[in-house]
Amino acid sequence: MLDNIKNIVFDVGEVLVNFRYMEYMHEDLGFSDEVTELFAKNIILSEYWDMLDKGDITLEEARDHYMEVYPQYAEELYSFWKNLDGIVREYDYAYELIKGLKDRGFGVYLLSNYPDQLADMHWSKFTFMDILDGYLISAKEHKVKPHPEFYKLLESRFGLNLEECIFVDDRPVNVEAAEALGMKGIIFKGYKELIESFQNDVYSSRGSLRSE
Repeated sequence: MLDNIKNIVFDVGEVLVNFRYMEYMHEDLGFSDEVTELFAKNIILSEYWDMLDKGDITLEEARDHYMEVYPQYAEELYSFWKNLDGIVREYDYAYELIKGLKDRGFGVYLLSNYPDQLADMHWSKFTFMDILDGYLISAKEHKVKPHPEFYKLLESRFGLNLEECIFVDDRPVNVEAAEALGMKGIIFKGYKELIESFQNDVYSSRGSLRSE
């Protein structure tokens, strides 16, 4: 058990919300397997999406770039950029997970690599937003994980001690960066596994939390 833990800091995508870009393109927009895989590799998993996360370009600039690169897919690109509201979906457990932590006296924060225009589009719809203690969005701060400055901004912005925080992220590189700064890191592998980690580390002194 970690008696000194006061705060839990979450990543957002693939931890609290499903970044369902494959389903979004294939099922929601009806793209072919070929187009879905092409867009996934060359848009979502590309340096341009990283630039969106950093706040270096806008959605419109990214769209115009891909319109030039793939004019043969102009219709699909237009549909993709027009309907990005559906590219994420909150996990069913997210609100109760955060509420359970809040009820046990923990501060709860978000540290997320996320394009600012998409955050403006998506985050107001997440049910857990109103019970958070604070959050940082990479594109709005022009800082991204795993760079140390982004984690350190938690300290200066919210008056936290990183050594009193647990950081939860699905990407090992981001967790390793947090641990290098003194945070307790948990690599997110699923909700039940996370609850088991919390039971072992922090909940035993503040009441259990069911994993069902």
